[in-house]
Amino acid sequence: MTLLIDADWLLYVACAASEQDIRWSTDVHTLHSEPLSVIAFIQGKIEQYRRQTEHDDLIMCLSDYPSFRATLFPDYKRNRFGKRKPLALKASREALIAMYPSKVIPNLEGDDVMGLLMTDGTIADPIMVAIDKDMRTIPGKLLVSNELVDTTQECADYNWMLQALTGDQADNYPGVKGCGPVTAAKILGKRETVDELWNGVLAAYKKAGQDYETALLNARLARILRHGDYDYTSSTVKLWEPPHHGRT
Repeated sequence: MTLLIDADWLLYVACAASEQDIRWSTDVHTLHSEPLSVIAFIQGKIEQYRRQTEHDDLIMCLSDYPSFRATLFPDYKRNRFGKRKPLALKASREALIAMYPSKVIPNLEGDDVMGLLMTDGTIADPIMVAIDKDMRTIPGKLLVSNELVDTTQECADYNWMLQALTGDQADNYPGVKGCGPVTAAKILGKRETVDELWNGVLAAYKKAGQDYETALLNARLARILRHGDYDYTSSTVKLWEPPHHGRT
């Protein structure tokens, strides 16, 4: 029974919450961070997760940089370039890795690490801990905003294809032009299998005047990796290949 924790997010919020903004005088205004406060924040969150789930073991899932998605799509997360990161983020990451069992996989984001560990059968009764809606594209248990949800395989596939339609503004990939969650849900309707869902996605891109390659790129960007999607020997991703029928 193991918690798979989105440590990228946990580190970010811990460092942001630990910043102190002080105006010492009219001319002196500082922003500083105390590492002990960051670690205390993280420890408090972990104890909370343990109480909520009754799971003691954990793995901190962290990103490697750059990820394979940046290779597929150079504008991936480019909207974050130049934005200030919380103080002490790098040092706190090093401290967290030293304190807790952690997992970083070459070329992958922390979300992919969670997805692979969640689906490869090596961990008994795993629970993901994350706030990112992307993790609802992975089948299994997810602790999000103090709620424990259990996503079925069918629901995970649906959510993945929904994301392929809407894109993700936070990650800077566009999806179908002008397609929000409500429109995407109408497009997918009662489709169930991946083949059916993919045909609906293709039809929407074609209707919007976008080609097959654009649809495939968005589906690949939206897919959080599952068991079988990564070659540990070569440290490469096995990109998702859709059914060949329906190509436009």
